[in-house]
Amino acid sequence: MCLCLLGIALALLVQPSTDFARGVPGLKEHAKRHPLHAGVARRAGAAQEDNSAEDRRDLEEVVAEADRVLEDNGTVKETKAVLRKAQKIYPEEMPVKRRIPKAEDPAVFTTDVFIPLDETIRKLDVLLQDERVVFVRAGVASGKSTLAQHLCITQPSKYFGVHAPLAKDATIFEMWERKMRAAVWGQNSNVKDKDLQDMIRLIYDNDQVLVFDECHLLFACPEFHEQFLKKPSCLKRRPMVLLLSAASEGTDQQGRTYLTPAAVTAKYMWTPPIPHANELVDQLAEADVYLSQDAVAFFMDFCAGHRSLFIRSMEWVQQKQSGDSTRWDLTRAQGEVSQAWDTDNWTETPDDSLMGKLQTVRAIRVNGAFSDPQSIPQQFVDILCEGPTAGMDANLRRKLTLVGFTLPVVPATDRIPEEFTPLDWAKLGTKYGVANYMMASYYRQALAKKRQLTVDVDRSPTSCTDLLLRALPYLLFADVVAIQGDKFGIRSDVSQEELPFEVHYTHAAVRELKRLVGNTNSLESTTKGKVDIYTTLEDGSTFAIEAVMSSRGATSIAKHRDRFESASMTNYAHAQYKCLLIIGKCGDMREIVGKVRDGIEVVGLAPNPSHTGYYVYVKRQGEKVVDFHIPCDGVARGFSWKDEEPFFEISSAQKFKYIEPGSAAPQRPPAVWVCQLGSPDGKNFEAIGNPFQVKGVLANVDDLKKAIDPSLSAFQASKIDIYRRKDGGWFKEDEESAVDRGESKADCYGFTIPAGAAGAA
Repeated sequence: MCLCLLGIALALLVQPSTDFARGVPGLKEHAKRHPLHAGVARRAGAAQEDNSAEDRRDLEEVVAEADRVLEDNGTVKETKAVLRKAQKIYPEEMPVKRRIPKAEDPAVFTTDVFIPLDETIRKLDVLLQDERVVFVRAGVASGKSTLAQHLCITQPSKYFGVHAPLAKDATIFEMWERKMRAAVWGQNSNVKDKDLQDMIRLIYDNDQVLVFDECHLLFACPEFHEQFLKKPSCLKRRPMVLLLSAASEGTDQQGRTYLTPAAVTAKYMWTPPIPHANELVDQLAEADVYLSQDAVAFFMDFCAGHRSLFIRSMEWVQQKQSGDSTRWDLTRAQGEVSQAWDTDNWTETPDDSLMGKLQTVRAIRVNGAFSDPQSIPQQFVDILCEGPTAGMDANLRRKLTLVGFTLPVVPATDRIPEEFTPLDWAKLGTKYGVANYMMASYYRQALAKKRQLTVDVDRSPTSCTDLLLRALPYLLFADVVAIQGDKFGIRSDVSQEELPFEVHYTHAAVRELKRLVGNTNSLESTTKGKVDIYTTLEDGSTFAIEAVMSSRGATSIAKHRDRFESASMTNYAHAQYKCLLIIGKCGDMREIVGKVRDGIEVVGLAPNPSHTGYYVYVKRQGEKVVDFHIPCDGVARGFSWKDEEPFFEISSAQKFKYIEPGSAAPQRPPAVWVCQLGSPDGKNFEAIGNPFQVKGVLANVDDLKKAIDPSLSAFQASKIDIYRRKDGGWFKEDEESAVDRGESKADCYGFTIPAGAAGAA
């Protein structure tokens, strides 16, 4: 529709002024209802008063190009190009301006700085045709709503956004049906008198797609979603449905939980790709943000590839530039950021600072029930300190995911991750971790300041590789580049690999190792050796690590390797543990590491595209190299060699130590009331005997099982089932659930014990 209206609008531009008078108001009225066409209407209005012969010739060329775009079913990018060309005819009357979209507002591609989605949509089209029903999960503020809106605006005859009813109505079939009918009505006016099955058939026949943003709300009405998530008997295949949410489960107002429907099997985690900087330079200039192409790329890396964080950083640049149209090059961009960045002071920065702007995005600082650091639950603190876990209480996991704290962890591979990665998050053992690593950085600092959070880190590494893995999880791009280049002899902004230089990485590693392990510095002796990273442990063990960029070539790498065997360079030669660290991109890193001469440790380091993790290559023997991925999640790791495949082990070297209790600290009762349950009719439970108290340290339901009857063996105790009373019935509890009730007889837990065991009542 947008392309058709574009052709109509441009055709109007070459008609006499009387035609303008008739056509433009209608087009403008349409634009009020449909944001995509606002740009077309503005350009038509600009031409309304001036229709010279010269302008007519120019416009005829634009119309010819518009016809070509229409015939080829052109992309959004091509459509915008035609609009831009038409606008250039009337620059004074209608200058192009864009805005930086507000935090949490979906971006509109005609009026806002808009990160392209053409390739994402192409991939989604393929998935929908193949799978029919596709569930895409991503973190909060990652662009899901922008994607949903963009699909429905740019292809309104194909994609229909079905908005959820109010929470109190989320379980009501008729309310959902009404919402679907409203979504489909605009393009299929004949649905007014059709029942739901006929409407679904119409969508199927027209190859159209239903879009449910925040789809976990849909799951609360199985009677409705089963009509199309399962294959209707009257159709050969299911209609196409796109589901989008951060969460995989929903709840109703009575507290009942609804999981992802079993019919939804095509489940993907979405990692929006980092766009090409050249696609954004002109758009940003239209919003009074003036950056060179490499400066745009720098900011995208700086924000860990996160689109919402990037947009907020552009708001900061706009504010800093204050209308000055002088473009920042990479040197200026890096210098400004270096002055503005300090991860030790997240909570102390002004609202208009770079770090203050980033905090307005829920991807860093959540809102709602957990907005106060005092209310953050211990299980999130444990993940923050010790890494992803599969052992979270299901109810709390859902809450943490909905507010934006956690997401399922996609298993790391040695390949660059796909934009849409298949993941069955219902699979037993699926781990959940911090949703993004800038959030981890923020909450580590916030909780350290507000609640004295501390961790224990193993301060006794057994190799240089083991030592490096203490620091790598803390080396986000933002922390690597946050140094003043001219202070360290850097004569250009990036290395030949378009990465920071080795001094950026080693300076950041030294800073973190000082904090995590202890005595670490860079040695600067011109006679004894300038060692990039030099650590001395309490027992006197010394570690010397020399860094070099892979782009310097084999000869330079060999020279750096030889420094460890120079008798005069004692800082290298006398170190107990020696390592050559080669930094570059994945490409040939395995081969480069394998060819370095033996005798010392050799480690290759390749940041992933968004700089949120590192592919690590470690030379084993000869040219054999092992590799693995370390995320920048702020959890120190350890490395050790093993005799069996895969010949190495990665472990956590960091544990939670202490945090002051907050308002979310579990208030476990000193004693819990329980009563034994029986089922006379084999269907419904009822209490048998009187309630009694169980005392002890009851961290979870599994502890409660063991405390009910200590005479039972561990095996017999595991057969006990625990229930909680809810809505007049008894509902089974998971073993990992917290013990958070039972302070009174009326609120007691129920239990059944295995047949043949001694009675507890």
